[in-house]
Amino acid sequence: MGQRPIPLNALGARQAERLAPLLQSHGVHSIYSSPVLRAQQTATILGNALSCTVQLEPGLTEIGMGEWEGRYWKDLAHDLNRHNLYLLPDEARPPGGESLREVQARAVAAIERSRRQQEITTVVCVTHADVVRAILAHYLTFDLRTIRQIRIDHASVTALEFQDSLIDLLYLNVAPVEPPDR
Repeated sequence: MGQRPIPLNALGARQAERLAPLLQSHGVHSIYSSPVLRAQQTATILGNALSCTVQLEPGLTEIGMGEWEGRYWKDLAHDLNRHNLYLLPDEARPPGGESLREVQARAVAAIERSRRQQEITTVVCVTHADVVRAILAHYLTFDLRTIRQIRIDHASVTALEFQDSLIDLLYLNVAPVEPPDR
């Protein structure tokens, strides 16, 4: 999907609604969102439930897939650039797109802007799996070449706590439990 304006489907909306109670106990003060439509819709659902306004943050945008946007992953099976996204994610890029290193630079800059703008508060950033991985790699000093081994599901919470120069990973890929089908 990349940066295309594809809306949340019904499942995505339900998942976003189930996230709100998980976040309510943390005293969320601000929500920053990727400007990609599905992220904005998720942020709006959370903002309504948490009584927070949503601020769009371009640095949280999904990785730019360039000429690959709108194509099926299986159709790129023989593309060397696709293989290199996994072997050399910090350098490789889709034609006309971004490398994970570039995503990391803009995403970390966005996190730092939000940290400067807020007092000691809890901030939610609604973004995308590769952006979350790039942020984690930076703050936890993980290698971008292995960061894709970290699973980030849709509508999950990954949380960092910043205290002076210490950064702790509080949650990784936590999602509310889906109720059973009836």
